[in-house]
Amino acid sequence: MRQSLRKLWLLIVLPLAFLLKDLIATMAVLSTEPGITAKAALYYRTAMLPGTLFIGGGGAMLFNFIFGALLGLILYLRAVRRSRTVPS
Repeated sequence: MRQSLRKLWLLIVLPLAFLLKDLIATMAVLSTEPGITAKAALYYRTAMLPGTLFIGGGGAMLFNFIFGALLGLILYLRAVRRSRTVPS
């Protein structure tokens, strides 16, 4: 039971980590208002990776959240498969 709860954390932690990272990046760039410089905009685009590689603007945060969920799902399924193949 405890082992399966650890694996379920993979489904929750990664998307929330990406969301938290993006929220912190957004707060950091908004704290430089009203004079957002090109340097601050570059730092913001860099902090929003990997979303800004594929989607520009506000959609990057949603992309990062979905990316984190898919990555967590892949790691979860791999952990479940590995635990089934290892003899107890």
